[in-house]
Amino acid sequence: MKNLIQAAVVTLFAASTAQAQQAVQWRVEDGGNGHWYQVDPQLRSWSDANSLAIGGGGHLATVQSAEENAFVFALTTTPPPGINRSCWLGGYQEPGSCEPGCGWRWVTQEPFNFTLWAPGEPNNDVDNENCLHIWVTDRWNDARPSFLSESVIEWSADCNSDGIVDYGQILDGSLSDVNADGVPDACQAPCVPSDLNNDGAVDGSDLGALLSDWGPAAGQGTRADANGDGIVNGADLGTLLANWGPCGATPTWATVIQWQPDPSVVTDAQLRAAILATGLPWRVRDTGTGIEMLLVPSGTFQMGCSPSVQHACAQSESPVHQVTLTRAYYLGRYEVTQAQWMATMGSNPSTWPGAELPVNRVEREIISTFLSSTGMRLPTEAEWEWAYRAGTTTAFHGFDGQPSGTNDDTLLPSIAWYSANSDGQTRPVGGKPGNGFGLHDMSGNVSEWVQAWFAEYPSAPQVDPTGPTIPPSPSCYVIRGGSWADSASSARSSARSACGAGAITLGFRVARTP
Repeated sequence: MKNLIQAAVVTLFAASTAQAQQAVQWRVEDGGNGHWYQVDPQLRSWSDANSLAIGGGGHLATVQSAEENAFVFALTTTPPPGINRSCWLGGYQEPGSCEPGCGWRWVTQEPFNFTLWAPGEPNNDVDNENCLHIWVTDRWNDARPSFLSESVIEWSADCNSDGIVDYGQILDGSLSDVNADGVPDACQAPCVPSDLNNDGAVDGSDLGALLSDWGPAAGQGTRADANGDGIVNGADLGTLLANWGPCGATPTWATVIQWQPDPSVVTDAQLRAAILATGLPWRVRDTGTGIEMLLVPSGTFQMGCSPSVQHACAQSESPVHQVTLTRAYYLGRYEVTQAQWMATMGSNPSTWPGAELPVNRVEREIISTFLSSTGMRLPTEAEWEWAYRAGTTTAFHGFDGQPSGTNDDTLLPSIAWYSANSDGQTRPVGGKPGNGFGLHDMSGNVSEWVQAWFAEYPSAPQVDPTGPTIPPSPSCYVIRGGSWADSASSARSSARSACGAGAITLGFRVARTP
C-alpha cells in the first residue's frame, strides 16, 4: 500500500494528464497567500482524499477568506470550462459536537473563523454528515465522509522557513524531492515514515493519526501503514514508537541539503541503511564555507593491497589488515576548489586559475591555516580509504555499470582524470561520476593530503587508527588518490605515496566531525 500511495502521489502531483489539473499558485502579487492548489479529479472518500493529500506533502484545502474561496471555486470549474464540480475541503466536525453547526475544525488546526455555508447548511440531513464540501456553487455543505467526491489539495508548508512555500520550490527545482512525496528532502529526517504530519518530530499527534487509521488501509492506503502491508497494526505502532522524538540531529555547523541518501547515488541498500542509522543528514553544506559534504557511516573493511589487472601493489600497501571505524564523519563531496580556498585564504597558489578547478600546489602548513580557520580537518588515512571503497574491495571504486568496482585499468577513464586523459592539467571538480557514497574525484584530478604520517602498516586489526603519533624518520605525510599527472597505479584504492611538498599535483579534501 505504501508503494501504491506513492505511485498515486506521483501521478497526481507530478504528471499532467487530460483529467488531472496542474497545481496553480495563488500568487502574493495577486493578493494571494503564495500557496499552491490542485484539484484531484478522482472520486474518493474524505479520509482517502485527506490521506493522499498528506502523502503528497499537502492537505485538503483550508479556506480562510472570501477571496481564497473564490480562487478555490474557480479551480473547480476548469477543466473543462463551464462544468462545476463538488470537491472535498479540509474541514471536519469533531465527534460528539453539538449538531449541526458547531465543532468544525480545519485539518491544519487553523482557526475556523471564516465560513460560507450554503442556505440551510450545515444540516446533517443524513447521519454523520461531518466533512466539509464545496458544492457546485461557491458555497459549502456538510457531507458524509464515505461520499465519493473530487477534492482540492493545498500546499502551504515552508519547512525551511525561507518565506517561500516548499511545493513551488520543488516544482522549479530549487529544492529536491527525490522520493516524490511533496516534501523537500532537506526537511525529511530519518523518522519520516513515522512523522505523519511532517512537523519534524514523532509525537502524540502522529500517534493519534496512526490510531485513527487503525485497521485495514482503505483505498490508496495511508502513511500510517509504514511497512506497506495493507493494514495499520502493531508493527506500524512499533515503528512509530521506535522513532519517537525529534527527527534526527543536524550538526551545528551545517545546513541540510538532503536528509536521506539518494538511492540513485548511494545504490547499495546496506550503505543507505547504515547512513540512516546514524540519525544524521546525508548531504549537508558547511555553513561557513559553502563546502558540500556527505556523511560516511561507520564500518569495518580490509585496508591495504588491491592490485589492478596491470598494476601490482607496492610494499607499503601491505599487510592487508582489518580496520573498524566506530564513528560516522563528513567528507567533502568534491576536492576543495580554488573559489573555496580564496574565500578563506585570499590568495591562490594554483597553477591553472579556475574557480571550479581544485586548488593545487598547496603546502601542508598552509592547509593547516585553512583548516583552523574553518573548523575542518583532513581525513585520517583509514577514513579516506573507507570512503573511497564505499563497500567495494577492488582496485577502483564502483560507478554506473560497475557498482561493485573493477580491477580493469581500461575502465579508469570512466571515473578519473589521470595521465592518460587529463591533457596535462587539473579539471573542474565533479566532472566524473562519483563513487558509492557520492564522492567525486577520489581517483585522479589532484592527489589528496591526509592526516597521517607515512609509516608501515600494522598486521593486527585496528580500531579508529590515526597513524603514528610520533613522526617517523624521514617524516612525510601520506598522499592518496593519484593525480592528473599520475598513472593508473596511483589511482587505485590502496595506493599510497608521501612527501611531495609544493608539487603541482597536490590538493586536498576536507573532513568534519558531526
